[in-house]
Amino acid sequence: SSRKMSTKCQTGMSPPFPSGYFLHNHWFPIYCSLSTNEPFSHIETCLANKIIYLMGDSTLRQWIEYFPKVMKNFKFFNNHGIGWHKSYFGYDLRNHIYIQWKKHGHPFVTQSFFSMKDHAYITNEIDRLGGGANTIIVISVGQHFRPFPLDLFIRRVLNIRKAIENLFLRSPETKVIIKSENTREMNSDVERFSDFHGYIQYLLVKDIFRGLNVGVVDAWDMTTACGSRVVHPPEIVVKNQINLFLSHIC
Repeated sequence: SSRKMSTKCQTGMSPPFPSGYFLHNHWFPIYCSLSTNEPFSHIETCLANKIIYLMGDSTLRQWIEYFPKVMKNFKFFNNHGIGWHKSYFGYDLRNHIYIQWKKHGHPFVTQSFFSMKDHAYITNEIDRLGGGANTIIVISVGQHFRPFPLDLFIRRVLNIRKAIENLFLRSPETKVIIKSENTREMNSDVERFSDFHGYIQYLLVKDIFRGLNVGVVDAWDMTTACGSRVVHPPEIVVKNQINLFLSHIC
């Protein structure tokens, strides 16, 4: 309805099903209006003086890898890590923007070795943050939990919710965004990693975080709508995920 569409996207909203649609390569949520069709034109102003923590898997790492394409002053700090699992630290000194990506805790399924020296669970990472009006946290878990019993995932997400509740008690002005997991390919290990497991986890995340003052980037609906069948969605999907994220912030 026009009443719903006149409401700007903001934290605390619960996306319906379906949550939006693609039109001319732009994602339009049906429950709120984007601040602009191209928030990227204002991204440096929007994120100025912000500290952004990306906590999750490689589908969220795609975000920090995309930022240099739309932020001309954004540079990566060389932390001398090995492999894609290493933490990423980026900054824009001109606009005082700091962004980091760090992988979530176990289980973390990969075919290559990674360092455990700075390993931590998302709940621990959140508990260490003071929060504040200039702090933004984006969380995404799911893909690495698919092969394991569902109760492990449920306990993990419940613990993350509790950590966010505690964060809001000490710093209620902190912005928290939940990015859902997305669809992926039908590979030879479909019994463990298929979207059958992912869809159940996707629904659980929506249910567990309902009622909490967080924003939601519905990556599942986005990848379903555009027919993405890869664990790392194409750039147009990543762009629209960040677009929706910015609409919650700006």
